[in-house]
Amino acid sequence: MDKIIVCDNFLTEDELTTAKNIIFYKEWKFGHQTTHEKLYSTPFWSMELECEEFFSKYIFDIIEKQFSKKFKLLRVYANGQTYGQNGSFHIDSDLPDTYTFCLYLSEIKPEYVETAGGNLWFKLPDKNYNICYEPIYNRGIFFPSTYVHKGCAFNRYVMNLRICVAWKLQEIIE
Repeated sequence: MDKIIVCDNFLTEDELTTAKNIIFYKEWKFGHQTTHEKLYSTPFWSMELECEEFFSKYIFDIIEKQFSKKFKLLRVYANGQTYGQNGSFHIDSDLPDTYTFCLYLSEIKPEYVETAGGNLWFKLPDKNYNICYEPIYNRGIFFPSTYVHKGCAFNRYVMNLRICVAWKLQEIIE
C-alpha cells in the first residue's frame, strides 16, 4: 500500500471530545524538532501519548480496523505548532512496512482551511512536484513512513494551536 489515504470524519463526536479532553489537559513540552539539524529545524510543541490508553489502544484499534491491517505501535504523540513553527522535510522511518497516521484535532473547518494554512506537504517518490493535504478537523491521513513530508503551522492571524496526533506503525506480516 504505497499511497496516501485521507479519512475525513475519522472519529465520532464522543471520541473527539475524549481525545480533546486528554490533549487540552495534559502537559505540552516545547522543543520537539523534525530533524536533528538544529540550524534547519524549528522547535515546536509536543506531547507523548503512549501512556494514554485512549490513543495507544482505543484509537489504535480503530486504525487497524480502518486499514484492515495488524500493526505494532512504535509511538504515539501530539505535535502542536503556532505561527512560524513549520516542520522540516523528513521521513519517519526508512524501514519497510512502516506507516504514519496523522489525526487533526484543531477545529479548522473546510470553509476556513485555505485561510488557515497548516498543510501537510509531501515530496512523493518519483514525482517532480509536491502535494499537500489540509489539516481539517477530524481528518486522518495515512501514509508510508518512508515518504518525505513536513507539517506546517497555521498562518499568521490564526491564534489556534495546530494539533496533530501521530501514530508510528509497523505492519505485522503473518
